[in-house]
Amino acid sequence: MIKRSALFIAIAGICAILAISTLGCAPPDNNETAALDNNEKAPREDFVPSPIFSPPYPPLPHHFSDIHTIQILCRAPKGAFKQALAPPLEPVEDGDLFILLMAWTPDVEKQGYNVHEIAINAPVRWNDNAGQTTLIEYIDSDMGLIAGREIYGWPKKMAIINWTQTETGWTVTANKMQDQGGIPLMKVEYTISEDTPEVEWPNMGPVYLVRRVPPASLSTPSFNQIVCVGCSIPEGSALPESSDPLVARPGANDTKGFATVQFFDGPHDPLTFLGPIKVLDAKMSIMEGDMPGGLGLGEVMDQWEE
Repeated sequence: MIKRSALFIAIAGICAILAISTLGCAPPDNNETAALDNNEKAPREDFVPSPIFSPPYPPLPHHFSDIHTIQILCRAPKGAFKQALAPPLEPVEDGDLFILLMAWTPDVEKQGYNVHEIAINAPVRWNDNAGQTTLIEYIDSDMGLIAGREIYGWPKKMAIINWTQTETGWTVTANKMQDQGGIPLMKVEYTISEDTPEVEWPNMGPVYLVRRVPPASLSTPSFNQIVCVGCSIPEGSALPESSDPLVARPGANDTKGFATVQFFDGPHDPLTFLGPIKVLDAKMSIMEGDMPGGLGLGEVMDQWEE
């Protein structure tokens, strides 16, 4: 009986060793052992998107290729932005100018992401600092949505965005996702013209975003940060990085023109408060090739709980 038990134990031990070998398990090397002995974490990459086993976006910086952008300078009714700005950001002067930025990036990080975005950007002040913020941004990429919200606090929402080239320019439309019936959000028509007036565009500066992490329970406060993208770039610098990461740099294929902008209201998208809109100017840029520098991390300027 004793011999039979000993044999059973030996066979069980051999099976366990084989199972560990099959799974690729191995004892830690000397460095890992030393780290564990010192209560240190084993070395790992500096940046791993969450969840680790299925990253929703590639590590930063993100590089965009062949960026197409249409920028439209608009004037909203006075006081319209006060209800849309996230505190503690404040409007600049009359607070009625904004830039409607439509960007199309055929590839991100050479990984096949074909991304369309539409952002409403307005000049703002934070304390004594001037810059811009994004009131709302629509995007058709889950990678861009998650990265923008998770890292920087960009107020991004999913939408169906279509660019259609016409004989005279481009038509861009944004609609809600199919779960809300694909109802319209906006329609923009850009017409190329060489007969446009000279208009002075506002100096938008770096991007200030209010990043909010809502509470997970009633007993915990929300966590808030002011994140700046572009604050580390000296004013007037010729560095390739830009405070407007999706704005194409000037190129040979740039055009100017006229535009019409229509906003519609969705169940949670009250966009018509920005109207009636007066379009002041419009332009388009196409940056051929890879974006230099890339979009990296911003700077946290302040943080608080509430």
